[in-house]
Amino acid sequence: MKKTMRIMILILAIGIIAFSGYKLWNIYSEYAAGNKLYDDYANRFIINTVEAGQVEEVEEAAFSIDFDALLAENQDVVGWIYSEATPINYPIVQSSNNDYYLRRLLDGSYNIAGSIFMDYRNSSDFTDLHTIIYGHNLKDGTMFGSLKEYRNQEYYEKHPVINLYTPEADYLIEIMAGYQTDIYSNIYSFPETREELESLYEEITRLSTFKSDLLLEEGDRLITLSTCTYGADISRYVLIGKISLSHSELVEESVF
Repeated sequence: MKKTMRIMILILAIGIIAFSGYKLWNIYSEYAAGNKLYDDYANRFIINTVEAGQVEEVEEAAFSIDFDALLAENQDVVGWIYSEATPINYPIVQSSNNDYYLRRLLDGSYNIAGSIFMDYRNSSDFTDLHTIIYGHNLKDGTMFGSLKEYRNQEYYEKHPVINLYTPEADYLIEIMAGYQTDIYSNIYSFPETREELESLYEEITRLSTFKSDLLLEEGDRLITLSTCTYGADISRYVLIGKISLSHSELVEESVF
């Protein structure tokens, strides 16, 4: 009887291990499929690439995007986000809700990696006082999996700026704050007045796990990058910055 019980337990344990292995293989297979698609998009739609180390000033755009061709591929594209020396290098899409791209790639296929997407309530041209961008925190560090590294001051100092490209202009996201929160946080609100925006700014600087000397000035707009954290379902890590025109855009404006 005891021998039979041990055999049954052994078979059950093997089954659990096999099932867990299959689930893990399935997850990383979908990660690989997503990475392959995004690499393909980068190869086809990034133009005038500047090699790492050749950019003399952080304000300079690292490359440009062929938005005409990209929009012909997917009309939901509203921009492209890039952070040098990190995995973040993705198109940004927007749907009529916040569910569609949660588990879909840009070609519409189901994938647990999903896409980087803008909140459906935001203006697609990034002109709102506060814009929210979502992305998954994947175990392999892709998508927004690297955002949690901003919990450390040293990482922030190495990556204080993120590039944002849109069909209208190229921007910089100057990082101001980052912290862990939940889905009920004020960071998921949409200020309608400068007073509300300044109140939100005071809150994020108070909660931030790193220190930035950046101030919210007249005319500034905020952008939040949001990702889930492992643990509670409602837990999130948010990285907040202010949007400004890139150096190249400022030069072009001054010329004309």
